[in-house]
Amino acid sequence: MWSVQMPIEITDFHFLRPYLLWLLIPVLLIVFYLKHSARKQSAWQNVISPHLLEFLFVSGEKNKVRSSIWLVGLLACSIIIAISGPSVRQKAVPVFETENAQVILLDLSLSMDATDIKPSRLERAKFKLLDVLNQTKEGTVALVVYAGDAFVISPLTSDSNTIANMVPTLSTRIMPVLGSRPDVAINQSIELLKNAKHTRGSIIWLTDGVESKFVDPIISSVQQSHYQLSILAVGTEQGAPIPLPDGNGFLKDNSGAIVIPKLEASSLIEISEKTNAGYVKLTADDKDIEYLQRHQQWQAENSDEAEEGNQALSRWIDDGYWIIWLALSLLLVKIIRQPSGQFNQVNIGITVLLTFGLMTPQPVQAVSWDDLWFTKNQQADKAYAQGNYEKAAELYENQQWQATSQYRNGNFAEAANNFDPEQSIQSLYNHATSMAKSQQLQPALDAYNQLLEKQPDHEDAQFNKKIIEDMLKQQQQQNQQQKDQESDQQNKDQQSQDSESDSQEQQKSDENSEQQQENQQQEQQQSAEEQEQQEAEQKEMEMTEDQRNKSEKDQALEHWLEKIPDDPGGLLRRKMYREYQRRGRQQKEEKLW
Repeated sequence: MWSVQMPIEITDFHFLRPYLLWLLIPVLLIVFYLKHSARKQSAWQNVISPHLLEFLFVSGEKNKVRSSIWLVGLLACSIIIAISGPSVRQKAVPVFETENAQVILLDLSLSMDATDIKPSRLERAKFKLLDVLNQTKEGTVALVVYAGDAFVISPLTSDSNTIANMVPTLSTRIMPVLGSRPDVAINQSIELLKNAKHTRGSIIWLTDGVESKFVDPIISSVQQSHYQLSILAVGTEQGAPIPLPDGNGFLKDNSGAIVIPKLEASSLIEISEKTNAGYVKLTADDKDIEYLQRHQQWQAENSDEAEEGNQALSRWIDDGYWIIWLALSLLLVKIIRQPSGQFNQVNIGITVLLTFGLMTPQPVQAVSWDDLWFTKNQQADKAYAQGNYEKAAELYENQQWQATSQYRNGNFAEAANNFDPEQSIQSLYNHATSMAKSQQLQPALDAYNQLLEKQPDHEDAQFNKKIIEDMLKQQQQQNQQQKDQESDQQNKDQQSQDSESDSQEQQKSDENSEQQQENQQQEQQQSAEEQEQQEAEQKEMEMTEDQRNKSEKDQALEHWLEKIPDDPGGLLRRKMYREYQRRGRQQKEEKLW
């Protein structure tokens, strides 16, 4: 934004906030009241004539009191005049300042999975997308993806971190319809900018090509919109096969031949030439992004709208801050004119201490470098984007974001406590899912039931509730089986003990001699030892069986918990699929990559 200083005319002097000058009236009244009160301080005024009274006062002290009152009054008046906005100068400013708005358009057709650029075209494009977001310091940004249809992942927002958190989940497999329709995606991006009332904006298109039949519609849409287009081409002219998701082979066409998509540079260059768009191939460094930024800047400076922005209007400058220096000077004079030097030093010391005391945060604590420039939430956003969820949870002041960080860090129990189920449907869903992940199955089921009472058509809650119910049934079955096994084992032990007791009584009745008694004692001793050994082995087997059952139970529980969907990619896919169904479009027979 540029400005031009205009000539100063004394006749143009005025106040920007003249209504504040009314404050001068009470200040002057207070000054006159204090002055009048100072003249009546002595009780001698009631018994001595006024023309004699002035000879009884010390003239120096009297003058000092009067001067202090006038000094305080002058100080208050100068401050009021300063905040009233005296102005005599003007400056020329643009009629408007266009906000920087850009839409990032990402190709998610199957051809982006080709591996001619390692690790794949899509992964490299996602890295570049993050680079663009990191260099977006001001303005708004949106993200649109497309394959056989186009979908808005994030509308225009000033929080680029929100979009950056979604980038890792983007893949070709989340798209509900196959194909490649960049013409629909361009129109969707233009519609976003128009709905946000942006007369200027840019579209950054990351793609590996476009079919020739879509070239003219794209050129027409861009030319009619007057928005800037930048193209970042991803891929090579040699191309590479598209690996299947299961890793078993490559994508084939109807004739059985392996599909090898190549970078369709000619179509992209034609679009760039006819729309004055920036075009560059993906590079290993930041030169491609820097080129696109320079091209956008050049287009902005040479556009017709930028010329309209050079039309200026006059704006008055508030010069009241100059009077603040006068007020400070008067304050300094008042401090210096104290009765004694010692009192003067005390006032100066108090003034300095108060000044620095107000500037110093209390209580005094250690301050890091980031604390000087970023708020706690900004530091937390940075830690969250870097994957340091533990630090983010400590820094976030917002309870919901703190709970989200704890969930990402695996602290499901803490996240369940911090997600407020009364705040919103989404918060209640997160609360229920966190409890399910922390193996609080029955409370999680109750929370899902509460959610479905408020929103019966919540598909994710219905799906998760079914999983929790199956898990609880499986737990009940396992507990019942364990109880049955324990009961059967107790019956067997009791039968074994009864049999051994009957055998011992029969032996005692048949033994009549001392030798038989000794043999019986020896046998009893051996039997007792064997019984103790059997009982020890039996206990060990029971412990092993319990541990095995517990281990199997934990594994089954973990298996079920893994089925609870917390993958944002799956949620995005379902969201886009429902949107595609609402549109009611029919997919035509065309290339699926």
